[in-house]
Amino acid sequence: MITIITIFISRLAERILRLFGRGATTLPGRIALKLKPNILSTLSKNVCVVMITGTNGKTTTARIIEQGFKSSGKSYFINRSGANLITGITTAFLSNCNALGKCKKQYAIIECDENALKRVSLYVKAKILVVTNVFRDQLDRYGEVSHTLSAIRGGAENMPDCLLVLNADDPLTFSLSRFKNAYCSFGIDVPLSRGGSEDNSYCVFCHAPYRYSFRTFSQLGGFCCPGCGYERLAPTASCTEILNETADFSQILARIGSTQMLLMVNLGSVYNIYNALAAAQVLYSLGFSQLEIENALAAFNGAFGRMESFGSLRMLLVKNPAGFTQTMNYIYNLSAKNLIFILNDNDADGRDVSWIWDADININPSVEQIYTFGIRSGDMALRLKYAGYQPKIIKSYKEFYALCAEENTVLIPTYTAMMALRPYLARKFKKEEFWR
Repeated sequence: MITIITIFISRLAERILRLFGRGATTLPGRIALKLKPNILSTLSKNVCVVMITGTNGKTTTARIIEQGFKSSGKSYFINRSGANLITGITTAFLSNCNALGKCKKQYAIIECDENALKRVSLYVKAKILVVTNVFRDQLDRYGEVSHTLSAIRGGAENMPDCLLVLNADDPLTFSLSRFKNAYCSFGIDVPLSRGGSEDNSYCVFCHAPYRYSFRTFSQLGGFCCPGCGYERLAPTASCTEILNETADFSQILARIGSTQMLLMVNLGSVYNIYNALAAAQVLYSLGFSQLEIENALAAFNGAFGRMESFGSLRMLLVKNPAGFTQTMNYIYNLSAKNLIFILNDNDADGRDVSWIWDADININPSVEQIYTFGIRSGDMALRLKYAGYQPKIIKSYKEFYALCAEENTVLIPTYTAMMALRPYLARKFKKEEFWR
């Protein structure tokens, strides 16, 4: 009876919030967890759950997987809003269950915050857990990368029967291959050398410094520990050749299992090749055909706030040094007139903004003007000045919105800035709200 009452009250709160145009992405879950702390065990029972965690790429990877499910007519739901703490995940299950708590969908695609995974995994037993990568992110919240890896390890230990899908090129992520869990992996066999600071230079097992036969970016690549022999192994899903790469897409040759595929990744930048390979491996593991996988990647056009376009305006989320560096590499090849860096330090961004100093910033000389905006606009302006540029600080929203109306403007916001700006841009350009 308590389950029925909890679901009724939580879903009533959701309806009221939606009536007032609110996303209702976390409050219903918060109410449900207060009334019945283990309700996720009931809601997720008999659901085939694909869970995605890691520092960068969670949302994009989840949405590519969703495209595969959607194109193939699978019965599924996804926490589309990106509310990836236990409250948001509970809300997503509540929205897709009946009055008795039985899920109405066969599959669930769940993006899960790294720090939340250990708690969520006590109740949700995923069939597949994807770990995209482990980079330094929000030092005041996550601490160093060892803490993030420990949190993910704890979550995986709570789900011993799930299949791990691991980044073979990341020595931190791939260390989970030594678990008892079955695993498969994804990686890039092409030496790209796209820069970025290393977040882990020493072996996670014996602490000897890694040696690399090649790198893609940051600590990703062909690593090997001369001390204990821990090394990159050939990925189950690998990019064997990049045939074409532009600011808007990559065309790659991939091998997944024993199958050769030609994949079109409709997003620029090398990190989206990793996201695409992770998603392709998940679909392959679930029995999707080669044609279904190729079609899913070709049909996908981006997740909200991540390389999203609004007319000629582009928005690219940044939140840590590795992602910031690769975003700047991507922007370098765009025909951009204005760049607007929007730096906030709210709780969801991380109060410590020192991470902006660890990113490599290289801006194409064709960019006419560089601006900064947001709560910590001065800090961002100082960082850009030390990189050799002369940015202008935007003083008002009126000035900011006027710049957004100019052709070929690129926004580079942190998370809370993106979430605050996207509703305005969605209304202006007639796009759906983020929670739909």
